[in-house]
Order: sequence, then structure tokens, then C-alpha cells
Amino acid sequence: MANAPRPSPAAAPGSGKVRIRMYRVGFGDFFLMSVPRKGGGLAHVLIDCGVHAKDLGAMPEALKLMQAETGGELALVIMTHRHADHISGFATGKAIFGGFKVERVWMSWFEDPTDGKAKQIQAGLTAAAERLQAALAARAAPGDDQYAAMASNILGVAGAGGSNQVALSVLHGFRTPDGKSTPVDYYSAGQPAQLPQSLIDAGLTAQILGPPTDLALVAQMDNKAHQYLTAEGDDAEPAAPPFARAYVEPAYREPRKPLFSAREVEKHIADSQPDMLAAAAQSADNAINNQSLVVLFGYAGKTMLFCGDAQWGNWANFLFGGPIGASGTAQLTPKAKGILGSLDFLKVGHHGSTNATPRDVVAALKLGCCAMCSTEPGAYGCAKKGTEVPRTALLAALEKQTQGHLARADQVAVANTPADPALGALDAAFTAGPSGQFIDYLL
Repeated sequence: MANAPRPSPAAAPGSGKVRIRMYRVGFGDFFLMSVPRKGGGLAHVLIDCGVHAKDLGAMPEALKLMQAETGGELALVIMTHRHADHISGFATGKAIFGGFKVERVWMSWFEDPTDGKAKQIQAGLTAAAERLQAALAARAAPGDDQYAAMASNILGVAGAGGSNQVALSVLHGFRTPDGKSTPVDYYSAGQPAQLPQSLIDAGLTAQILGPPTDLALVAQMDNKAHQYLTAEGDDAEPAAPPFARAYVEPAYREPRKPLFSAREVEKHIADSQPDMLAAAAQSADNAINNQSLVVLFGYAGKTMLFCGDAQWGNWANFLFGGPIGASGTAQLTPKAKGILGSLDFLKVGHHGSTNATPRDVVAALKLGCCAMCSTEPGAYGCAKKGTEVPRTALLAALEKQTQGHLARADQVAVANTPADPALGALDAAFTAGPSGQFIDYLL
């Protein structure tokens, strides 16, 4: 396939190009897409607005910049899913958003208040997160910070005014430019999308690719045969040894005294048991990720994919038309091949996590496609275990497939938070804001 031409970063918005802006706030998604409005000016689409772990303290300034850029008017607001790192800004920025005029709001079908199944699922996840938060606080074990963060990502930080319930209230309370209640639409994969008239007039199109309504699919969080698990890109993780090193001796000799005291044996047995609280935190966190609204936009012959934090089941529905075995192989559907093979922009899912961008997606991307990753290293996971976020192997594969057109939020500095010098400068396709608060891409 021929290499895609590099877009010109010098073209101004309003000249037939779409601009995608990624605000750098920390570990969170905050994207603004702007298209030329019929009659002049720009129409704006806000896709998520949140930060959680590794908060850089940049959200207040980013909100002010976004308000000034849009004049307090948004054609469309999309909430991909109810995690704090995607919606907390609506809560902490409640006063600012209170003055916004919004034509339409989109959410996934899991947020539909008239859907009894969806309401039950969300109530159960919220209750589980509350129990986890209390249990983890009572245990106070080393390493629990990561799992406590997962629980608070589901609930938001109430004491700081960042409660997810406050954010949801703001999202449901917008008014249109003519003073009416802003319509809120709830979508699942394949449903026709109702764009605001201003975006229709501008020539924007949209397809809803996820989430599916099949709860068995939504429950599928991982498929290790299709994930970036090791830096070398191996399909399988190395097999775990049958016994810990402490129990292995080159040549066994009858010890003069026991290898371990009764208390040590008891500790080894306890340590080898699954951490049920950690597993529960990860399960609840993943379940909400897979609720993500996945939207494919089209404008002036260009296509842009925003996938939230969609995990395996959400992707499998789009890629293969349904579930496949954990180690099975399947062919991409013609539709999936066509979309990925002609894609011009990808919002990297779940900040570059292992379980959010399958190998199949990267391999099928058009060479030279642009990608943006809203990330802040060190928030979650461990490089030694191959669970770091962003995932090294995934970003290396994206860097190759995009031919260098990959922007990470941590490539620019905010206030006293420097960029990682090891990452190098932004590709010429991107433009950073004057003080590093955002990264722009024009196509």
C-alpha cells in the first residue's frame, strides 16, 4: 500500500480541514474536534473531558482555553463512558459548563435511563466500587493504591467536587442555543446517529460502531492471542514456573532444620492465593471501559475514529461481527477492513493499554494514519510485568504503522511538568499549543 501523504500543519481551520485538539491534563481524555461551519466559523465536537490518575493540575486552564476557543457553544458533546478520567472535568468545571450552549449530547446505551437492564448494570457497578473502596481502605496493603484508584475512577472524587454523578448531572443539564433542554441520545453499535443540524450542514457524517448490546460480548475484556503482551510482540506470555524459587534446590538434602517456620509457610500459602479485591477492582473497571461509545466520523473524504476505552468484546463485535475463541483466529469483516484500511485518524484506546487496541486493528490501519494517545506514564501497571500504561509494544507498533504520525500527550510540557526527553519532539504533522496545554492535528 502506498504511503499516505503527510498533511500540512500550516493550513488554517475553516479552509476545508478538520482540526483535532488533544488537551494535556494528565491521565485522561479531553478532545475537541472542529469543522468549518456553513456560513463561516467553526462547529465543535467535544469528546470526553476528564482526568484522574497523574492529574497535572491543568484542567482548569484547559477548560478556560476550550471555552474561549468555542465561545461557549458546542454542536455535540460525546461522553464515551462514565469513568472519571473521561468525565471528571464536567464536574470540576461545572460553573464553566453551566454557561455553555449545546445542540446534542451522545452517550452509550448503558446510560439510557429508560433501559432497565442498563440501570441495573450501572447501579451494580457503582455499589461494587463503593464496597471495594471501603474494603481496600480497611486493608491498607502495599500496592493497593492502583486498585483504589480503579474504584475511585468509577465513582469520581466527591470531596474535590469531581463526583461522576455531578458530571452526569451536568451532561444531562445542558441547554440548546434557543434555550431548550439539550437532547441526549443513547446509542449501540449499528444504530443510525442523529447529528446536530449545524454538523449536518457542515458535511460531517457519523457511524456508531460500539458498544454492542450483547452482554456476553461486553463481558469479554481480554483476548491474549490478539493483544500486545511483550516488547518483542510474542503471542503468548512465558509459562509460569510450577513452584516459587524458594522451594527449589539444585540437589535436595534433608535439612537439619525446617526450611520454613509454620508462620512462614502460612504466609507463603496466603501470598499465593488470588487477590480477590484486586480482581474485583479490575473487573469493575474493565466492565465500564467496554461500555465505551465508539464513533467513526467522516468529513471531506477523511475519516476519524474515536473508540473511548473499548476493550476486546466491543472491538470483536466491530472487527469480526461477533465473538471468537480465546485463541481462535478470524478474518476481519469487509466493513472493518474498509474502515481501518482507509482511516485517517485514530484516538488510541484506553491511553495505550494492552487490552484496548488489538493487533488486528494496528495491522489493518492505513499506512501513515495519524494517532493520538492521551497518556501519562506511571499511572497504572508495571513494565516488568508487561502491564504498563501506555504499553511499550503497542506504541512501537503504532509508531511503525503510522510512519511516525503518533502523538503522545507527554511529549509536550505543562506548567512545571516537563515532557519526557526520551520521547523526542512531536512529528511535524502536529502543532503544540503555545504553553504546551494541547496538541493539534489538521487533516
